[in-house]
Amino acid sequence: MALPARNPFPPTRSSNAAAAPAKLPALCAVADELATLLDRETALIRAMRIKEIAPLQADKARLTKLCGTTLQAIDPAAPVSNAVKEQWRAVSKKLGDAALANEMALRVGHAATDQLVSAIVGHIQKQRSSATGYARPNPIAPGVARRPSLAGVTIDRSL
Repeated sequence: MALPARNPFPPTRSSNAAAAPAKLPALCAVADELATLLDRETALIRAMRIKEIAPLQADKARLTKLCGTTLQAIDPAAPVSNAVKEQWRAVSKKLGDAALANEMALRVGHAATDQLVSAIVGHIQKQRSSATGYARPNPIAPGVARRPSLAGVTIDRSL
């Protein structure tokens, strides 16, 4: 009796399929850590403690990159337990809410800075336009120094 033909090439299976159940909890942990960091950054922005935000940026970039690479390593066809699915739903909601609050705080800060800069520039332009019109300039009395005019304004917008 002849043996059935055996395929010399086994069916290809993603190398991540076995690792997918282990990678999902890792993704949940990283996403939870990133959400906590975003919440902390948002609180610092609202408290106007800008100098304390800069040290968080490297960690935020690292966690964001780690979330992306971990997510790409997960096989979407691999089976996932209901407990891990629920954990991911909770963590992804927390991360989404934290990212939204962080974005809003940054937008408010940016808008406030823009309004302040616009007010300063408008005030300077108003002063300059009234001083540099087509009318005959007022003579300056001898011995009186000219008032220096502000030539420009630079605002440091880095956080």
